[in-house]
Amino acid sequence: MALAGLLLSAGCGHITARALPNANLSGHRHIFVEHRLPDSYGVADEIARQLRVMGYDASAGALTMMPGDTELIVSYEDMWTWDFNNYMIEIDMQVRSARGDRVLAVGHYFRPSMVFGHPPSDMIHELLVKLFKHA
Repeated sequence: MALAGLLLSAGCGHITARALPNANLSGHRHIFVEHRLPDSYGVADEIARQLRVMGYDASAGALTMMPGDTELIVSYEDMWTWDFNNYMIEIDMQVRSARGDRVLAVGHYFRPSMVFGHPPSDMIHELLVKLFKHA
């Protein structure tokens, strides 16, 4: 019985999100997702897509492509592993103001196993919902 509990807990994900006091991320409309150079899985585009679904004006690309009306910048670090299949095990996000580059919120999602996990799009969605306190 203890072994079964250990196996089940090994597949659970851990998600955290913290924002500065009085940081109202949902009050901003224009968000830019900073594309990482080694992003071969399309994570930046998926983050921007999901933000658009949540009602934000969001795009992704190199910082040099950032629109002039950008209010928030989302940057991320994604970690992947291979276990007979490539899958995301961890993603960190940072939300900062476009003017002044001040960090407003940070989020972390760790899912150590693909057995009980979700596809990367689900992990990204869950973290964005927590960060932007979106229903």
